[in-house]
Amino acid sequence: MRTGTRLGQWRPMLEASRDRTLKTSTHGAIVLTHATGARMVAVWTLAPAPKDPVLHLEAAHATARQHLGRLTGHDPAREVTSVMTNELFFRLTDAHPAPLTSPPGARRYTYTPRKVLRRVLDHALDHLNQIDQWLTWRRDGVVPIPTDGWVPSTVTLPDDRLPLDRRDLDAWLWRIDQAARLLHQRAAGLTQDELDWLPPDGGWPLRRVLHHVARSELLYSASLDEALPSDDAEPRYVEACRRFDEAIRAAFNRGEDASVVYPGLYGVLRTPEEVVDDVLTIERELLAQ
Repeated sequence: MRTGTRLGQWRPMLEASRDRTLKTSTHGAIVLTHATGARMVAVWTLAPAPKDPVLHLEAAHATARQHLGRLTGHDPAREVTSVMTNELFFRLTDAHPAPLTSPPGARRYTYTPRKVLRRVLDHALDHLNQIDQWLTWRRDGVVPIPTDGWVPSTVTLPDDRLPLDRRDLDAWLWRIDQAARLLHQRAAGLTQDELDWLPPDGGWPLRRVLHHVARSELLYSASLDEALPSDDAEPRYVEACRRFDEAIRAAFNRGEDASVVYPGLYGVLRTPEEVVDDVLTIERELLAQ
């Protein structure tokens, strides 16, 4: 099917869904907040990634490193509001998610320069540990022990608001680079069977985990450079729609490429058509009464 035809099929549905979402009145700001998150998650998903998850890790860190190197240019005390919410997180990660229908609130993710650095480092270390636990689980049947000692993106620590000078940033970047190097090294040593092994509890295979780590590093690192330009719900949603339009057009124009995949924020591979359908489905859920 020609690219123009495929895009022409989706565009009227996306525009109609956008218009309905903008007209919502009940819980309007909350609906727009979650819809903005859904469209921006779709934008990140449509960024082409290497099919090999190890190459994806490497490429994502190289891009993230550019964003991290600019963190001293941002106000260290200002919490920048992310598009992600806890409610959307559960909608995207639960094995059997409940519809995101008129939720009573929105628990927001926010970032400061130091918080970005903390999340990038902690996330890499968490999943580096997961690789070792998964291998032991597969080989010896030893069920992993959760090691979630990090503080999530919904929480801002006092240290997250401290000033960040160049020496501080260089020290953080050294630690992050070492963690990224170790994660890449461990991932590169995994066999195809180890990458695709399905845990008996229905958990994620390591191939999905690695794509998730790569996507998340860019989410954290670019959260200040690529923040939406307003704190008001409606202009944030309009800008998210604009960015999604650009991303879906680029994906359709790109055509088929066996070396490229589109992993979602939580590592699930999608096609551009599935990404559009995900957005339409979530927006229908949000508007359902």
